[in-house]
Amino acid sequence: MEKFNVILLGSDDNVYGFARTLYEEYKIKPYALTHHILNVTQCSKIINFVVNNNVHDEKMFPNILNNLVNELKEKYEKIIVIPCSDYYMELCVKYSKKIKNIENKFIDYKRFMEFNNKEKFYKLCDKYGIIYPKSYIINKKDYNKLLDNMDLSYPVILKPNNSNSDEYLNAKFDDKQKVYYINSLDELTKNIKNIYSSSYSDNLIIQQYIPGDDTNMRVLNVYCDSNAKVKLMSLGQPILEEYHPNTYGNYASIISLTDHIDIMDKIKLFLEDVKYYGTANFDIKYNMLDNKYYIFEINPRPGRSSFFTACAGKSLASCYVEDLIFNNLEEHMNNDREILWLNVPMILLKKYLNNDEIRRKIKKLDRYHTLIYKKDNSIKRKYIVYMNYIRKIKYFPKYYIKK
Repeated sequence: MEKFNVILLGSDDNVYGFARTLYEEYKIKPYALTHHILNVTQCSKIINFVVNNNVHDEKMFPNILNNLVNELKEKYEKIIVIPCSDYYMELCVKYSKKIKNIENKFIDYKRFMEFNNKEKFYKLCDKYGIIYPKSYIINKKDYNKLLDNMDLSYPVILKPNNSNSDEYLNAKFDDKQKVYYINSLDELTKNIKNIYSSSYSDNLIIQQYIPGDDTNMRVLNVYCDSNAKVKLMSLGQPILEEYHPNTYGNYASIISLTDHIDIMDKIKLFLEDVKYYGTANFDIKYNMLDNKYYIFEINPRPGRSSFFTACAGKSLASCYVEDLIFNNLEEHMNNDREILWLNVPMILLKKYLNNDEIRRKIKKLDRYHTLIYKKDNSIKRKYIVYMNYIRKIKYFPKYYIKK
């Protein structure tokens, strides 16, 4: 019987990044349980796909996962489950008591919902002294009254209380986006009316825009072990974001940093105090007006760009394995080196990166793409990745916003 294997939930580029590091570091071919195989992982030879059309049905999810775990336990001593998207993470947390025979723990469901609700998350930030942009919370009933009394200058950011909630994901209306960059009161009012004309009725967040382009962003990947102790912190500097309405705000390119900034210590205290388990991902922005770092949100799951952490010195996948299988995970609080991670063709970075200092810097850095892997490089696979990049080259000029 073999020592262990991993079930990844989903089939996006995040899943591919985890599969790649597990294959590279432990010579295992993980399983991916998914509703369907997304384009970015199709034709991969480093993933065992398990496709189940009912896996998105939350009533059926625990049994489907348990059946797969039990099947694999005939071959492997231990099984780890890693949800790689918001939806799968919520299912695992919600039904954690029904999921049997796996090694990892999940956080309390009530706490998880606080993380996913920006209004409640910001209250937690107040408690732990973590600063965030000035924000107003509006509702469908009386938002007009608040708009007249807001003390914010434009541009502002408009976003749903939880952009990954079923309510928002299922709402249908024109020009739907995860996050809206707003330049005037008229534009703000128009978008609010548009959102509330749909089935969406939850709160919306209006937030002060922190000045600066994509290079002022920071992303922090964290791993908390089975004793709820922070064992890995990996800081990155996004230098280009995605601008397609469906992926706006996702990172397209990141430089890993060896820095340790003060907000990391507050986040560590916060996570250990609330007894967090597994991976978390934080979106942060540096405000050059007051030299402070402002937090935007926590994603209680691995970030889509988390592969950069592996390239910078320590993979999140290895944290799971060393913690849960071998019980020998050591602290790794800073990246070992600076690298350039890309999820777009280099030609787009050269065209849309406006910071000359960073332009010079990236010429000296080793480059890594999550989806480009020499050991998984069949003709079909190469074509899929190539076409994925071609699509990005085509849509970037249409949606790009100069900040």
